[in-house]
Amino acid sequence: MSIKPFAAMLALMMGFSVQAADQVVTLEDGRKVILHDDFTWQYLAPEAPKADDAAEAQQLPAKPQAPVAATAVPALPKAAAQPKTKAMPKKPLSSGVIVRPGEAKDVMQLSDYAVDALLGRARYEGGELIIPTAVTNQGREAIIEVDVHVTVMDEFGQILGQDTLPMWRSIKRMADTYLRPGASEEGLDLRMEVEQREVYQLKVEIAEVETR
Repeated sequence: MSIKPFAAMLALMMGFSVQAADQVVTLEDGRKVILHDDFTWQYLAPEAPKADDAAEAQQLPAKPQAPVAATAVPALPKAAAQPKTKAMPKKPLSSGVIVRPGEAKDVMQLSDYAVDALLGRARYEGGELIIPTAVTNQGREAIIEVDVHVTVMDEFGQILGQDTLPMWRSIKRMADTYLRPGASEEGLDLRMEVEQREVYQLKVEIAEVETR
């Protein structure tokens, strides 16, 4: 503390010693001192800022901040492309024996109701799929009629045509035309009006056998 303020403070303390109440004195440097009646003194703590002053300070415009340099953000790696799954081949709606018209190969053999039947080499003529047949009687009675149920499909199993066709016919009441037990004879051709295709699928079932 400088000499002048201290001397002034002592003078004031002496001048006001007769007073009972404490006195507040402002020094030259702006600080405030409390003078007590017992000749002691102490600095006065600075006053807290008023509410109005605090509000005014809040309304002051904020200092502009220096722009923050933009940092490049690395691009996220793209998800690996999922391998495409191959489409499963469509299952045929139905299946049968493969038939290729003109092929030097018999189509199939059937056996039912004591009848053995051979379906020979297929051909396509005049809008019809034609299959020759041969019939053998393996039973004990004469056969006078044999019918078969025929289904013709394309290579994908789509039905192109189906019908019940005669495979063997004898002349009624003429015993010498009957198919006797153990005998084999050429049967009737199976004819189906279907679209011409290079490959067919064929299903043939013996539908009825009449004996005598």
